[in-house]
Order: sequence, then structure tokens, then C-alpha cells
Amino acid sequence: MRILVLGASGFVGGALFAQFGARHEVVGTSRRGGSGLVPLDLADADAVRALVADYVDVVIHTAGIVDLAAAQRDPDAAFAINVAPMAALLDAVEDAGAKLVYLSTDNVFDGTRDTYDETALRTPINVYGCTKAAAEHRVLARAGHLVVRLPLVYGRSPRSNKFLARFAAPAVEARTDIVGTPLYLPSLAPLLEQLLDETGVVHLAGPEAVSRYDLLTRVRDRLGASARIVPTDADSGPPDCPRPRRLVLRSVRHPLTGPDIDTALADLIDPASPLSGR
Repeated sequence: MRILVLGASGFVGGALFAQFGARHEVVGTSRRGGSGLVPLDLADADAVRALVADYVDVVIHTAGIVDLAAAQRDPDAAFAINVAPMAALLDAVEDAGAKLVYLSTDNVFDGTRDTYDETALRTPINVYGCTKAAAEHRVLARAGHLVVRLPLVYGRSPRSNKFLARFAAPAVEARTDIVGTPLYLPSLAPLLEQLLDETGVVHLAGPEAVSRYDLLTRVRDRLGASARIVPTDADSGPPDCPRPRRLVLRSVRHPLTGPDIDTALADLIDPASPLSGR
């Protein structure tokens, strides 16, 4: 299979680029290129069309602004990067006879329900969630493509180790009042590969519902890091943007989940583990 990974220099995209590259013919892009990646600005419709026409069976879209606070500070930039290129990208993918797999987020929901499956209506409460919901709408208006909603993703990535880098700091703030179903990053590519024939919307998540504070504490303890995990909540944290409190993703379309947190953390510190493919 010929796969194009958009945003392959990022945390999620870098992992997918590496793991799919072990089994398929894969090209990855980043805005600046380098390190084996093709430079690509998604706003350049001609460049997008040329690359897609030249290469792919499947385009996996992981690029864009993913920082919630950054999107909230500059909504125009967030929409310009996360939403505006979607029409031209979809045209290019369809003209090439390929399929788009768009990676979305649990932040398309408001966090007021106990769980969210694929039948739940989108109700975003922050700019980032609004941009992802708008991009989803464009994908789902066309036939034959796939939207994959993801929760917080954690673990080690070969090109952007931002999740683990935080534990080098003396203290790490973590919300006690935000609960989700975090997904272990190295499990994403194998799970996604099993869903590539699907269309519409699917959810992928881990099996455990935990707070951000609980997750980071467990990761810190397993790593043996010295960082202090500082509990915060909506009242004590910075008011950078509205954040949904409970985003527990479940699926009515498939039985797949990532590993439980203990299994994932054992893998995280074991370079020979089969989960990571390292």
C-alpha cells in the first residue's frame, strides 16, 4: 500500500510514518521538509495535488494546529490551517482515486456526557474543537473517506518526543478534573491499519477512563522521573481556553482499543517490547 502521511514531523504523524514505513511504501510531509520528509504547505493546492497524484492510495492527515491554547488565542490562524485547506485536499485525493483518513479529536464534544460514541452529535466548546468539527464536516460530506477521533495520545514518538519531555521539568501541572481515555501512541498504527477499509466516523481510545493528573502521575512513577506532578483544576489552572471535563470515547463500530495503562507503561520502558516496534 502507498501511504502519504501529512504532518509526519509531529508527535502522532512521526510515529505513524515510522511504523507504517516498516510495512508499506510511505512518504511523509512537513512544512519545512528535511529528515527524509517532503516539504509541503497544505495551503498550496497545486503542490498538494501534485504530491497526491504522484503517490498515494491512502492519505493520513495528522497536520495542523493541535495546541488548544494556541488555537484559542488566534482563531483565524487555526481555521486557516486546520480547515481552509480541506476542500482542495479532498479534491486532490478524489482525483487520484485515493482515500483520506482524517485524524480528529475528542474535543469535538463538550464533555457533559458520561461517554461518547460515533453516534454522538458534535458540540465543541473551544476553537480547536470547532476547527476539527468543521474539517470533519468537509470530509464526511464526501463519500468513501474516514474520520478517526482520538483522545489524548501518550508515549514515545520518534520525531517529536513532547509527551515525555515534560517529565524533565521540576514540576508538571496536570488537571484533576479532566477525564479521558488516553491512547498509547505505539498502538495507534496497528489499530488504524485494521480500520483502513472503514468509512464515516470511528473512535479509537484506550480502555481506561482516567484524569490527566492520574495518567501523568503513573507515567512519572514508571519512568522513575523526579518531576513533581502538581494537581490543578478549572479554578486553579490558567484560563487559556474552555476544556471539556469528561471525554470518554467508546465505539459502536468495532471492539478495538489500545492497551491498558500498565501494559503501555511496561512497553514504554522496554525497548524490546513488541508493542512499540522499536
